[in-house]
Amino acid sequence: MARVVKPHGLDGSLVVEMLGGSPDRLAPGSSVMVDGVQLIVEEARPAGRGVLCRLAGIQDLAAATKMKGGYLEVSRADLRPLPEGEHFDFDLIGLKVLDSQSQVRGTLVDVEPYPAHDVYLLRLGERELRIPAVRAVITDINVQAGTITVVDEYLEEWVDAV
Repeated sequence: MARVVKPHGLDGSLVVEMLGGSPDRLAPGSSVMVDGVQLIVEEARPAGRGVLCRLAGIQDLAAATKMKGGYLEVSRADLRPLPEGEHFDFDLIGLKVLDSQSQVRGTLVDVEPYPAHDVYLLRLGERELRIPAVRAVITDINVQAGTITVVDEYLEEWVDAV
């Protein structure tokens, strides 16, 4: 649900970036998983573009520093419902990339957030390619089948969204 951006101060506080949903999901008393360990949110409040939070068991700068780049996760049962046609990033990673003729061209390996829209990082053989995650480029996402279909022109070697 959130990525740890950096430690904040000396008391183990963390600046986290929400990866979807409201910062209210980090309400005091709620439970999150960090590297397979369940922790309780003690405090959370908006801080600039992120959320400043404290987790039980993270008591100092050293412990907070070890968490930098990590993720605060929740169980699938605790996920918020999504509108039709929307997907969680973790459900997309690993999907096979298909062209318009349904030929496998590669794998979706990451979802990168940008202000206007997400960017999908694809691995096509030996190269990586970034494409905009917009309807004009992505013609179909089928999580159950494990596939994502991309407009052929965006799979060309010269294309890179970033």
